[in-house]
Amino acid sequence: FGSSLSVVFVAMSCKLVVLGAGGLVGARFCRIAVKHKEVDCGPSERLPLSKLCLVDMRDISGSLEPEVAADSRVRCMTGDLTDPQFLEQCIDPEGCTRVVVLHLAALLSGYAEENFDLGMQVNLQGPIGVMNAIRKLGETLGSPQVYVFVSTDYVTCFNEQNKQNPTNEESFRLSPVSYGVQKACVELLLCDYSRKGFIDGRVFRLSAVLGRPGWSNSISYPYTGIFTQPLEGKDYGVPLPMDIPYPCSDLNNNVEGLWHMCTALDGSKLDHNRVVQGPAKSYTLAQIWAACQEVAKEETVPLGTIHAVQAAEGTTTVKEINVCPFVDCAKAERLGFPMKVEIKEIIRDYIHNYVKK
Repeated sequence: FGSSLSVVFVAMSCKLVVLGAGGLVGARFCRIAVKHKEVDCGPSERLPLSKLCLVDMRDISGSLEPEVAADSRVRCMTGDLTDPQFLEQCIDPEGCTRVVVLHLAALLSGYAEENFDLGMQVNLQGPIGVMNAIRKLGETLGSPQVYVFVSTDYVTCFNEQNKQNPTNEESFRLSPVSYGVQKACVELLLCDYSRKGFIDGRVFRLSAVLGRPGWSNSISYPYTGIFTQPLEGKDYGVPLPMDIPYPCSDLNNNVEGLWHMCTALDGSKLDHNRVVQGPAKSYTLAQIWAACQEVAKEETVPLGTIHAVQAAEGTTTVKEINVCPFVDCAKAERLGFPMKVEIKEIIRDYIHNYVKK
């Protein structure tokens, strides 16, 4: 493995690798990344950001944001992350002295529930392969390299304790779905790889990212569909009760938080538990719909309607909410993460990016 890596250093510099760069969070993250000529590598070191490798299972080179496509540091790679040779090419330092890997690629909850074997391959075996590759890369570069794995609050157990109390990084993990179990396994392994000094691993645990355009087979989709579909002038059938609180996160705040975790965050402050629950607030569908109506009026956007449907008529695989209703984000705040989560601004961002294009 090590013999084929580019180990002749051109200068002290950093390469940033984004696995799953073509998704909603990945594409928005790349907007931020290209604005930076230098990156903080922890609290006391700053290096030129000389390489940006954007990896996805499909060719994303033709769909990049203009400012990303125009950046000479950007290279797109298309392939399967479970292919060791392809992965080796992606994380090759190409003369850089540090490599930071952000792992966004995943099979969403509904798809992982429908296809257990594919979920295991993508959500568990894939990250294990990435961690092993970064471990060997660290041996080549002389120090553990930063690996940021994006997880989910769906890892926690949907039991009475967690229903009655906000969950955090210390809460018991036993997800009611395969997706959450797979993510929980990676969280634990990443902590152990870091304890052993193999990698500098960090986990950013996201709550539902609202505002994804189009449909997705995710348990959280109704909390997005209830405003995205009416904002597109459509009638949306709501398959869930309107009064269930659900932890929601802001796309832009998540991206800023991921940048902080990839760069300035001092990994030693994470101790043994490398997990950080990302900033989130809990909203009901009724609250989101009320906010949607307010923002649509403020932005003068015509609005469609909503109506109730039976849970069985919902379009996602998971038909009922089995996610813990509240999360505790105190650790993120203590570590200096941005904490901006406001439902009206989430809806406004969707309007500006997808409705008033």
